[in-house]
Amino acid sequence: MLEKKADFEIRDFFKEPFSADELARLIGAGPLAEFLSTRAKSYKLQGWDRKLPTKKGAVASIIDDPTLLRRPILMANGKMIIGFSQSAYESLIAAGA
Repeated sequence: MLEKKADFEIRDFFKEPFSADELARLIGAGPLAEFLSTRAKSYKLQGWDRKLPTKKGAVASIIDDPTLLRRPILMANGKMIIGFSQSAYESLIAAGA
């Protein structure tokens, strides 16, 4: 993205955590599983590998343990990409150019 000179804003949510309202809006009506990091230690400790929490429960847990949120999250041109995907990033940037 830097090479493409795309405008973007970086938010390190470990240093600047999301509020419950921000997380709820971010997750919205989308599939909760897409937003959860299955690599986070507490993902399995909470049994989410067997049964996902409610969105409200996930939001509360992510606030306590931000590693539960899959990252990075790229939002541009009304679209969101969750997790790293160079080709998806390039497509999104090209669409906005």
